[in-house]
Amino acid sequence: MHKATILVLAVGLGGCASMSDAGWQGRDAEPFDAAKAQCDDQAAAQATDGDARTAAFEACMQAKGWTRPTER
Repeated sequence: MHKATILVLAVGLGGCASMSDAGWQGRDAEPFDAAKAQCDDQAAAQATDGDARTAAFEACMQAKGWTRPTER
């Protein structure tokens, strides 16, 4: 029973906030790997320039609930 309680708590807390891949943070976000794959495809279709592609990718990820912390 103890293991089940821990599993329920871990899953519940994981839905509140999570972090994945290079510091991206998500709150109530789509699963990271799926969002990243979709945003990679979308950014590649929208822009060929590196800076424009990066901006399109980051905007897409933000729309899916993921943000990258700003550096100080």
